[in-house]
Order: sequence, then C-alpha cells, then structure tokens
Amino acid sequence: MRPHTFRRLGGAFVLCCIIAAVAAWQWQAREALQAWSPDIARAADEPIPVRTVKAEQREFAETIGGTAVTMPSQSVVITIPDSSSEALDREVTVVNCGVGSTVGKGDTLLEFNPTLFEQIVGEREALVEQAKEEFAIMTKLHEKKAASGLEVKNAEVAVRSAELQLGLAKRDLELCKVMSPINGVVELMEAAPQMRLSGQSELAVIHQLDPIYVQMDYPMERCDSLAEGQTAEIVLDAFPQDKFTGKVVRVSPVVSTKTRVLPVLIEVANPDNRIRAGIAGYARVACAKSSGTAVPSIAVIKNQQKAMVVRVENNRAKLQEVRTGGVVQAGYVEVLDGLKSGDEIVVYGQDAVKENDAVNANWQEWSGRSDLAAAPK
Repeated sequence: MRPHTFRRLGGAFVLCCIIAAVAAWQWQAREALQAWSPDIARAADEPIPVRTVKAEQREFAETIGGTAVTMPSQSVVITIPDSSSEALDREVTVVNCGVGSTVGKGDTLLEFNPTLFEQIVGEREALVEQAKEEFAIMTKLHEKKAASGLEVKNAEVAVRSAELQLGLAKRDLELCKVMSPINGVVELMEAAPQMRLSGQSELAVIHQLDPIYVQMDYPMERCDSLAEGQTAEIVLDAFPQDKFTGKVVRVSPVVSTKTRVLPVLIEVANPDNRIRAGIAGYARVACAKSSGTAVPSIAVIKNQQKAMVVRVENNRAKLQEVRTGGVVQAGYVEVLDGLKSGDEIVVYGQDAVKENDAVNANWQEWSGRSDLAAAPK
C-alpha cells in the first residue's frame, strides 16, 4: 500500500476512537444525570443520592451577644439641704472640687457660711435651758400642791420640744459642710464662692464609675439562658484593642416591646475610672455549659414556624419535625426535641427528597470519591 493510504486508515481509526469516547462520555453523563437528579431518580424508582451524618451528644458553652453602653453604677444629685429655721438662703464660702474631679465618700465638696446657723444653735440652747428651769419650778410647785399635774406635763413637753428644735438647728449647722455620699467623679458643680443660694437649687452631680455598669441589649429569644452571676466579655468602641470582663448583676423584669430586647446590667471593675459613662460597645454573655443533641445547622429546614430535618431509616427518607435551641457552636444547632443521639440525618440533598423516598447515603460511591471511603463522616 501507498503511504497516504496508511495515513487515511490511521486518521479514520483515530476519528472512530474519538466518536466512541464521546459516546461513552455521553452515556456516563446520562447515567450520572439519572443518579443525581431527584426527579429522574424518583421516576426510575432509583435511590436519590444524599449525604448524611449522625446526630450526636455534644458539650457546649453558648455565648449570646448584644449591643451595649456604659453607665454609672450610681449617680447622686446634691441640692441645698432643707433648713428648720427661717434662714432659707446660704452663702457659699469654699468649693473644694470642680467638674471632672475625683471625690471620695465623705469628702467635703463645698461649705456654706455657718455664722447665722451658729447663732440659731446658741438661741435654741438658751431656750432648752429656759424650758428645763421652768419644768423644775413647775415640778416643785406641784410637790407643794401649787401647780396641777397638767401644768407639769406641759412644762415637760416644752423641754422636749426645745430639745428637738436644738437638734434640728445643730443638723442645719452640720449641713453647712456638704459632703459626697459616694466615691465618684463630679459631672456638674453649680456653686462658686460668695454665691447666695436658696430653695432646692442643684449644687452638684456625682457619678460612681468604679465599678461601672454596662447595659446590654440581650435578645428576648434567649432569656432562658440568662442568670445573674454569669460572666460577660465587653468590647468598647473607645478601646477597640481591649477586652473587659464583668458579671451580670441585674436582669430587667420587663422586655422592650419595641426592640424585643431585655436590658441587662453587667458590672465591670474600673479602678482608675478609665472607662467613662456613655461609651457604646458590644457585650457577650457566656451561658452555662450543658450537653444535648446537636446536628449541623445546614440539616435544618425552616418552614414558617416549624423546623424539619430529613431522617434516614431503612434507606428511606423520613421528614421529622424538631424543636431547636440556639446555635451552640460554629455550624451546629441544638435539638431540644424530635431526635435522639445516633439518628442518621441528611445534610446534602434534604431539600429535594420527599417523605418515604428511597435514598442512597453511600456518598463515596455516588460521588465517585472511593478514595475517601475510609474517611469519617
């Protein structure tokens, strides 16, 4: 034969091989389509390919987060004290602190001129002595039958009334020194030396910042996970590189109907008053560790108010309603009711199967990954 004849025969052979390969590929693709398509597999009475895992018992620590803002643990508004005398106005003589000053409990914030109040105390001391002398005289007269028992009783009441008025005057004199009732930082100081103040004028506002409170917006849906004493971690916008640790000290009894959150107070140590009130941030509360049945969150099908999973039993799909809790750790959700540990649950193909469909859970076989046959599910 001539050389070009061999070349033609060789080309024809190669072409036939290509056609055969394409046909084989199309046949395999058709077979694969039948195996992978739920509708085709169901029509052909073939099992639908799925992948499954088993529900298992897990120990987990749930962490719930929410927006937060810092606030004083205690605030006091100091006003001019009430006076028992006719002296209604007071003259400021000394102011020992200003806005931003740190004060301790019992520190003198400011002082009023005590002269008038000292005079009132002196007058009332004299009235007490006078009342006592009159009571002594009336007692002697009563012994001599020169005064009635009622007159003696009235004299005794006069002594007690004078002593009461003296005590109030001494209290007014003590209140000429205004002292801080708490440890804190001064936010407002309205007094200045030589000012004359009267009525219920506001003198100062003091906030206690150590400890400082963090008010967290806790999700209403997770109220059952919350209790006083739980540990919390806080990140504040003013200190993005720092994490602060505190504990839940107060849980509001009322949920906000507008925001659907529960206000929670977290106490954080703040020894140097570094954290100021009004700083926004984010808080996370670590709930108590517990154990329960858990499945991958992708296995759960949400249908309005219901949650479903597809359980495999005797190579058949069974739709199972479940009651879920919160996400207990990355990728997993807690199942409170409807499953038990060891149940085989579909995590791939669950959206396509129907009740009692035949399924093939041997995913290494239908995926062609026989090299992973020994790998754990």
